[in-house]
Amino acid sequence: LSCDRSPPLTYESFGQAFMIQNCTPCHHVLLPEADRNGAPVGVDFETYGTVLSWSARIHERTVVTETMPPGGGLSVEDLSKFEEWLGCEVAGDKAALEGDDGSGGEDD
Repeated sequence: LSCDRSPPLTYESFGQAFMIQNCTPCHHVLLPEADRNGAPVGVDFETYGTVLSWSARIHERTVVTETMPPGGGLSVEDLSKFEEWLGCEVAGDKAALEGDDGSGGEDD
């Protein structure tokens, strides 16, 4: 994974719009359970902080198994950018927040 993009993908320049378009229609704290299309209550991505908290699971479901979003629709380019954003900005910020070097496991 290369993190050499200039300027880098950030929450403001990429992640927020991606999450709004592809994730928060089901994963938002204000959605009642009946409107979440099966997304578990409490698994919400409406802020960068919640994305950091769930980043390992987001990566697994979106990039590794490609089971999210359930309706598909991600272009190869968007999926590649999303993986880059998760691996560069999100992983680095989460490691800094946790005070580690980023090599430890992430909680789901």
